[in-house]
Amino acid sequence: MKSVVFPSCENCEIKEGFFCAFSKDVKKDIGLDKKHLSIKKGDHIFSQGTHPVGLYCLYKGKVKLTKIGKDGKEQILRFYKPGDIIGYRSLLNQEAYQVNAVAIEEVHICLILKQSFLDMVDNNRSFSKNIINLLGDDLKTAEQNIVGLSQKSVQERIAEALVLLINTYGFKSDGVTIDVKLSRLEIANLAATTQESTIRTLAKMEREGYIVLSKKEIKVHDFKKLMSGTTLFD
Repeated sequence: MKSVVFPSCENCEIKEGFFCAFSKDVKKDIGLDKKHLSIKKGDHIFSQGTHPVGLYCLYKGKVKLTKIGKDGKEQILRFYKPGDIIGYRSLLNQEAYQVNAVAIEEVHICLILKQSFLDMVDNNRSFSKNIINLLGDDLKTAEQNIVGLSQKSVQERIAEALVLLINTYGFKSDGVTIDVKLSRLEIANLAATTQESTIRTLAKMEREGYIVLSKKEIKVHDFKKLMSGTTLFD
């Protein structure tokens, strides 16, 4: 695993993230009580049924949030990029995690201890407001997902899954390759369909000129055409 030097919160180079809008004094206070963690690809940051010890803020790497159903099947709920915070809902509710946070590549992450987070919620109105906004966004996403499962075709769901990945991670320097590597099963688990249906649908999308498949990478050659297969902005 690579050795990483974590900066202080007030000198963090991440320019887009939950804590970026706060003053240097607030960031300094946050940094007084935090730990640095490095997580290997495939390892859990936290797991369903365990209890929160603090708030995670992603510094480097990519993370997926998953839930394991009664049938043992994984469903991917969302992805995180550097600057995102993870695990706030269970921390606020003071309950066990209902989901898993899993590193999809080597991850370096800051842990703000539980009491420090709760003190911020109690004493900083701006911090509390931003947390409430995040919870509202989560609810909106959950509602959209419910509609998607009942009303959208497999191709629509897979197109929206790809757009979600683009919106989260963007493209590599070539401007066409989505900057995250996922297996066909992971894409299926994100789109709430089967691996077989995902393989067939991606192959169809490739034939139609939307995308080009290359192992775990996906190149998007017609973004407008890909977007036309979604209802994200209806």
